[in-house]
Amino acid sequence: LTRLRRQLRATMIYVTHDQVEAMTMADRIVVLNQGRVEQAGRPLDLYHAPRNRFVAGFIGSPAMNFLEGTVTAAAGRSVTIALPGGATITVPRKPGAAKPGDAVALGVRPEALDAKGKGDAVLEGRAAAVERLGNETYVYLEVPGSNDFAVHAAGDVAVQPGDFMRIGI
Repeated sequence: LTRLRRQLRATMIYVTHDQVEAMTMADRIVVLNQGRVEQAGRPLDLYHAPRNRFVAGFIGSPAMNFLEGTVTAAAGRSVTIALPGGATITVPRKPGAAKPGDAVALGVRPEALDAKGKGDAVLEGRAAAVERLGNETYVYLEVPGSNDFAVHAAGDVAVQPGDFMRIGI
């Protein structure tokens, strides 16, 4: 379809529930949620700058991970978040957007995690499933404060279901 569209130099509207199809075929995507436009834009704009949690969780495969946390400090353009398990992380924020005591969800893409446990914050979880794809592996962890927590790792990562794994953000 993509090749045909280019050959015809035609504008096409293609409706799909498969975000992988949308990301690979589209010049522009309109994300709908119960008939309401959540965000419209180029595929990578939606991926890198989702407008809200719905878009962030919908665009990307596997989906973005969300960790529930609490703001412990906010200054200038950064905010420090206490995560389940005792880790804290400082991330950029819009000035005035969050204050100490606020409950927040931290969104982290699977490929932004370090399977060797190095990063600004370190989490630990039990591997519920390991999806080996050859040159890459997806590990699905049970992590406090999150559901379906996916980690993108090297194809030869030494983890099996049931193992504990330390990951860095």
